[in-house]
Amino acid sequence: MTDILYKGHFKGLDIAFAYAVTTQAVNEAVVRHDCDPAAAHILGRATTGALLAAAILPEGHRLNACWKYHGALKTIVVDAGQDGTVRSLISPSQLSEFGDVHDELYGEMGDLQVVVSKDGQIANSGTTPVSLHDPVNDLAYHYCISDQVETGMVAMIGFQPDPESPVQLCQGWMIQALPSTDLERFDRLRQRLDDPGFRELMGHGSASEAYFEQIATALIGEEAGFEGIQKEVCPSPKFQCTCSKAKMAAVVRSLPIPDRMTMVKRNEPVGISCQFCNERYELSIEECIVAWNQKNAE
Repeated sequence: MTDILYKGHFKGLDIAFAYAVTTQAVNEAVVRHDCDPAAAHILGRATTGALLAAAILPEGHRLNACWKYHGALKTIVVDAGQDGTVRSLISPSQLSEFGDVHDELYGEMGDLQVVVSKDGQIANSGTTPVSLHDPVNDLAYHYCISDQVETGMVAMIGFQPDPESPVQLCQGWMIQALPSTDLERFDRLRQRLDDPGFRELMGHGSASEAYFEQIATALIGEEAGFEGIQKEVCPSPKFQCTCSKAKMAAVVRSLPIPDRMTMVKRNEPVGISCQFCNERYELSIEECIVAWNQKNAE
């Protein structure tokens, strides 16, 4: 089943939605970071949540979400674009020893910072204290509190015994209240995101358009006034990092002079890994010197 991303609204209910299948994109993130099952579960769902939120942004915009917790889990960062591209990381990437003890895993309170940008310029940003012990629910809570837009989110992930493709299925929904939404009705839909029947459907996948309609129907239920689904097909989710050897050279340029002198004396290639994709770059001392001279010339 290929990754897909839809956005739209439920006509007659004044509720916007985004729906995504992110299996392949999440697989690449999980494998690149060598996540154990617990970290893969968290990273995959956080990646899906950020992709859902980015889908409704204006064209050319990106969303960067950074969760900081104070338990064994320290940081999750997801950079997702309205164009479906995404990169993400989790630290640490080995969390299985903590099992389901949420207090040990997340700590008592965390912070979630969400930054929306275009062409590298910040359009808006906000930081919200979060304590729901779940990155997806924390992201939905952020929109409710920081943006004052009632939001519901669900993301589910399943695994298979294949080290090269451990994620069997990952998909999610986001709903948001539009200005004229009946908030009581919206809350009924938000509660259905946790209904056993709805979650059972979310645990399976199908490339059939009828399956999307089936899940949407289960979410909408018997709400009066529903007039159909207005849906837009968005660019498919894709793991894509923006790192390059040139950007790694910029990291080298930030080193203080004593460290540079030590590197020159050793006369060994310098290895730098990108935190988002774990791609490793090597720069010779000659390339480092060129990078340092570039800064001196600025």
